[in-house]
Amino acid sequence: MKNIADHLFDIIENSVNAGANEVIVKITYTKSIFFCSISDNGKGIIGQEVLDPFVTSRKTRRVGLGLPLLKRTAEDTGGYLKIRRINKKGGTALQFKIDMSHIDAKPFGDLAWTFTDIFFAWPEINLKLFITKEDREELILDFLELRNEIAKGLKNYIKIRKHIYEVLQKEFKKINIR
Repeated sequence: MKNIADHLFDIIENSVNAGANEVIVKITYTKSIFFCSISDNGKGIIGQEVLDPFVTSRKTRRVGLGLPLLKRTAEDTGGYLKIRRINKKGGTALQFKIDMSHIDAKPFGDLAWTFTDIFFAWPEINLKLFITKEDREELILDFLELRNEIAKGLKNYIKIRKHIYEVLQKEFKKINIR
């Protein structure tokens, strides 16, 4: 994984593969600290073995590197990765913190394109993206709302693609993620 955007895409893919149809992403970036929490309603993790690169639910290969690499990325900067099952029925909650001023911090990558790609890659998920600005959490992106606008004929996919990218680029810029 080259950047934070790659890690986010990988985590959302994990949610989709776990059967999630609702994903909530919350991002905060202040004073060089990037904090992200992601929760879903998928089948949920069983234990912390998901952080072992040689444990995976995939049938196509025997390694799962995404979460171990993210954990390493976070810890290399003095941050952390925490992951847990939400309740007995399932769901997974993950959070990580990265000090972006640390010499080992990976670049952000293009977060706006990543969420735009997620919208088109997995049309079955309803993702909500919140960004914390000045200690207030604000809903920035709601996939279900956008799909309803497409269904009503208010916007087409080309306009939605441009809309998602431009809105996110503007919002990330406001919190100094470029």
